[in-house]
Amino acid sequence: MIDKNKLKKMTLIALVDIGASLFYFGYLIQEFRITLSVITLPVLLYIYRELKPLPTVVYVGIISILGRSFFMTLSGYTFLEAFNGSYPEMGFYILYGLIYQYFYNRYKGLDYTTWFAAIVSCDFLGNMAEIMTRALITGNFEPLKDTLTLLLIAVIRGGIAFMIILAMHYYRLLLKRKEHEERYRRLVAFSSEMESEIYYMNMNLDFVEKVMSNSYNLYEKLAKEENLKEEAQVALNIAEEVHEVKKNYIGVIEGMEDIMGKRIEQRSMNLKDIVEILKNIMYAYINKNDLDIQLDFIIREDVKIQKHYYIMSILRNLLMNGLESIGEGKGNVEMTFEKLDNFGVFKVKDTGRGIKDKNLEYIFHPGFSTKFKEGSGDIKRGIGLTLVKDIVEKEFKGKITVSSDEKFTEFKVVIPLVGGEII
Repeated sequence: MIDKNKLKKMTLIALVDIGASLFYFGYLIQEFRITLSVITLPVLLYIYRELKPLPTVVYVGIISILGRSFFMTLSGYTFLEAFNGSYPEMGFYILYGLIYQYFYNRYKGLDYTTWFAAIVSCDFLGNMAEIMTRALITGNFEPLKDTLTLLLIAVIRGGIAFMIILAMHYYRLLLKRKEHEERYRRLVAFSSEMESEIYYMNMNLDFVEKVMSNSYNLYEKLAKEENLKEEAQVALNIAEEVHEVKKNYIGVIEGMEDIMGKRIEQRSMNLKDIVEILKNIMYAYINKNDLDIQLDFIIREDVKIQKHYYIMSILRNLLMNGLESIGEGKGNVEMTFEKLDNFGVFKVKDTGRGIKDKNLEYIFHPGFSTKFKEGSGDIKRGIGLTLVKDIVEKEFKGKITVSSDEKFTEFKVVIPLVGGEII
């Protein structure tokens, strides 16, 4: 049974062959043409390597001869006249298919060098077969002496086809490289978000521990009172349940850390590479929410960063804070970095609504937020800046400050450098 998908591909090759054969110049004897189709044919055979060469080339030859004969009727020829001038080309197609099939069977995979040798051989010997066929018909064997020119033409056409395939190969490699880089950017961004959540969960373990400890202390106090035995048991139950929650919580954290450790290679990154990832994230958010906000990233000097996922968490939170502060209005968010003495200094400044003086001292407190979810009016969870401050101080031994008025808000993060790097 004929594979319809393969037949479609063979027909496509034939149609391209017909179109390419319209570009030609006559050579040696009447009706013999040097055409562009002998460049496109091997290229398409290489692309559709799943097709068997011999039946494909013979099929292409039949369709091409019939197709060209039809087109020649538009120039005043009868179909029979056109066909009589074209059918000797089957000698070319048959021998071309046989030689290509031989190389195909003999050298599975056809590396570039072998493929080039194959198509030059097919071109040269195929043309010789066509000239021989025409010579037998006309009785003129003189053109068979000019084999050197035919060989040169075969090498030139083979070289052009080779360059096309080589260009396609490197183009695919470029696309794969870009795809790989984009996937790695997304992975790094995802890793950064997950690391932030894991860090926050670890912070919460202290609160869970305190609740458990306080519940147990309450139990011990109540247990001493004869009339409060029932309340003491409730306090003990709370302590035990919180302990179970803590164990499960730790299990989740360890599982996430194990997954993240396997998912992403913990290598250093340059700040400029981190910024490129942040640009994609921020502009995606801006476009998704149809915001009129300009982003500016000014890196006065690049720096290597080992814990890049934490730096990305810091900058992402500060940048997102700026975008949310501006909201649907028109504004600008600017991120700058420079090295001052032995410190790396990050600044994120936005032209949003600013922070009131009375709120500045609470801005880094857990749960504090001035932002509300639209529609529900629920306050947002308010852990972003708390998380940023904790990471800056505990992971990098740095410092974060904020200044604001009704026209702008600027966060300044200062982190010590070790050997010119952020570690």
